[in-house]
Amino acid sequence: MIYIPAWLAILEVLIIFVLPVFLMYEKIIPFKYRLHTMGLIGLAVTSLVVVQKWTLTDLGIRVDNLQGHLVPYVLFTILISIVIVYLSNTVLKRTHYVHYWTEKKHHLKFLIPNCFLQEFLFRAFLIPVLFIFIDSLFIVVLVNSILFMSIHVIYSTKFMDLLFVFIEGFLFATIFIFYPNLIFITIAHCIHNYLAIFYKFFVDER
Repeated sequence: MIYIPAWLAILEVLIIFVLPVFLMYEKIIPFKYRLHTMGLIGLAVTSLVVVQKWTLTDLGIRVDNLQGHLVPYVLFTILISIVIVYLSNTVLKRTHYVHYWTEKKHHLKFLIPNCFLQEFLFRAFLIPVLFIFIDSLFIVVLVNSILFMSIHVIYSTKFMDLLFVFIEGFLFATIFIFYPNLIFITIAHCIHNYLAIFYKFFVDER
């Protein structure tokens, strides 16, 4: 369990999760430096984790619950994947990449590390910090989803893209709270992100 003052937890959220997004959205930090910025945020959070003496269990990096959490994550990953494919093909009628591996080679190269970093930041770190000054589980999930969506504004400002990532963030936060495992949530994120790229979510040109 992490014990830091509520004011410090609020300050961490504002500086780490709100300020960088604002600077990138206002183009004070150029779009081309978005990956560098995410890397610096990752280093900042890692430093806090070390200084504040977080344990691996605090972060959801654990193997003791693999067997108990496997089925919920498998069902979650499959169900949401089916929904993404169905909505993209039938309802939204989105086009997809024909030569996926060659057309989106750059995105795919960073798929796994990017998904792990996002889950480390927004689920493993942010959720426990939010619980320090927010008592309501629903409000924690809601705030987590909004902040998760906001970081994606640097990639796309399309309503459907942001709605997609908000709902996805809401579901990720919910399942992580009840089944805290950073390994499983990262795998689920990778698969869903793969499908999102395939169906051309977040392909705004900057």
